[in-house]
Amino acid sequence: AGSPSLALQAPEDGAAQAGAAIPQGLQGRWGMVAGDCTSTRGDAKGLLKVAGDQLEFYESVARLRDVRESTAGHLRAEFFFTGEGEEWTQDMTFDLADGGRTLVRRDHEVDGPTEPMTYTRC
Repeated sequence: AGSPSLALQAPEDGAAQAGAAIPQGLQGRWGMVAGDCTSTRGDAKGLLKVAGDQLEFYESVARLRDVRESTAGHLRAEFFFTGEGEEWTQDMTFDLADGGRTLVRRDHEVDGPTEPMTYTRC
């Protein structure tokens, strides 16, 4: 079972452990509406780009910080956001649906998860 000293070390800056990544099936470009995937004017407010350990939204970027649950089609993790001069953390769940064509996102708040937000693979 790996080295105990490594298992007990906390990440230096709150980043995810080395090698931690968003499951491959969740990665890609996702749009809330069809126009998010096809706009060339930079106005795709519902576009979500998922790659490696990062989420890129219209006006913010989030880095994977603390993975709580992870399978091929599911991730619950805390993300560290920066955008519009602000910084914050958000506990989020992502689930694949419709054979990998749909991504369902829920933000977890103090009183429970928010209503699901649905994205379609671009």
